Amino acid sequence: MQSNVVILEDLIRAGTKARPGEVHAKRWIVIHETGNVNPTAGAANHAKYIKRLAEQNKQYLSWHYTVDDHQIIRHIPDCEIAWHAGDGRKADGGNMSGIGIEICVNKNSNFRVAVTTASKLVAFLMKKHGLGIDRIRQHHFFSGKNCPFTIRKYDFWDRFLEMCNEEFKQIK
Repeated sequence: MQSNVVILEDLIRAGTKARPGEVHAKRWIVIHETGNVNPTAGAANHAKYIKRLAEQNKQYLSWHYTVDDHQIIRHIPDCEIAWHAGDGRKADGGNMSGIGIEICVNKNSNFRVAVTTASKLVAFLMKKHGLGIDRIRQHHFFSGKNCPFTIRKYDFWDRFLEMCNEEFKQIK
């Protein structure tokens, strides 16, 4: 499979509340936005944040990827559960069977480029894991939270899915 997606590995330590290491089925790709508009809140700083949380070992909070307008960083392998969907241990839920992607919304980032990069990552993951476009869900689907906020606010979800499909068709 050829793709133009470059993923940097910055895995959080296994064996913590944030990354228990439990293997899960891959049924969903769950789209989030960070909600953090701080100018420095790009993917690299979110990677540092999630690692700090994991090392404190106090919270069940994690996700698989963070995407900004410059890079994609993986924090947890796709095959492991992460705590991002707000639905606990529901067997078919976002945590237990989803791959969580956080899109950065920081002020020093180009959100449109970040969304385009996220669509490329989603297409890559669809191909890699044999998932159809019907398996892409908003965080809102699992918990009712208004997330991904900007995509929802500007009614951009259908266009985002189209972008994912267009990218999917480009993968050899």
